[in-house]
Amino acid sequence: MHTPVLLNEVLEYLLSARATPEASARRGGRYIDATMNGGGHTLAIAERVQPDGVVLGIEWDTTLFQDTESQLANHELRKNLILVNDSYVNLKKIAKDHDFQPDGILFDLGLSSWHYEMSGRGFTFKKDEPLDMRFNPSGGVPVSEIVNLYDVPELEQIIRDYGEEQFARSISESIGLNRKKRPIMTTEDLVAVINVAVPDWYKHRKIHFATKTFQALRVVANDELGNVVKGVRTAIDILKPGGRIVVISFQGHEDKIVREIFKEQVKAGRIIQPVKGTIRPTWPEQQQNPRSRSAKMKVAEKV
Repeated sequence: MHTPVLLNEVLEYLLSARATPEASARRGGRYIDATMNGGGHTLAIAERVQPDGVVLGIEWDTTLFQDTESQLANHELRKNLILVNDSYVNLKKIAKDHDFQPDGILFDLGLSSWHYEMSGRGFTFKKDEPLDMRFNPSGGVPVSEIVNLYDVPELEQIIRDYGEEQFARSISESIGLNRKKRPIMTTEDLVAVINVAVPDWYKHRKIHFATKTFQALRVVANDELGNVVKGVRTAIDILKPGGRIVVISFQGHEDKIVREIFKEQVKAGRIIQPVKGTIRPTWPEQQQNPRSRSAKMKVAEKV
């Protein structure tokens, strides 16, 4: 099962709120895990709010949803769970369909270990897989289409803006040249194209030289930043007064979007921020789970 990041902090800040009569009953409340992944956070929240509390878990990836649903089928907390295969951009409709006004909503915007290790969709450059990177293959644009059909200047902008890649121009030009010879269809193809576009010293750093390009293309394939804007805004709309929203992000762009939305909503008098700034994983957690190192958590409470 996916190792949940910042688990203790999520439970502490999501399940606690101001000392209002409504908040005091929060232990048996209703919560949404908008990015269920393998169910780690979902189960932990359900355990804390049992026996009467309910957690609505949303997972966009159909295959991952089915795997998680199957794993949880006979779990003792299954009666406390509502599981939905959908995108959190449809949060308002999902909540309405299930007559669910939440006391708290969690977003963990990081990829599941499952996507890297088992999806077979090209999320990692460590395996040779088809170049897809979509969370849900029934929609969106596969990365193979982006790298083979988008104009070179557009690719450069994508890699620079969403990957913050300093060699965006040479990488995009290399893509343009190599795809004329044959289509770039696999992760191995793309890594080879990036390899000839960057200097040797860049290949010996701690971060793999293809990391930023892969990130940028994945963000575009799934419209990740647009989805974050829609999801977080909707979450604030449907929360109960006194309810909390917790967002864990792993990219600077996502973190900035959340920060700006919270800042705007504080000015509008719709939320307060019980914790100023960003919550980061402890050093022991970073040692135990290296993927947690870039996690940044922000918390808001609806007025």
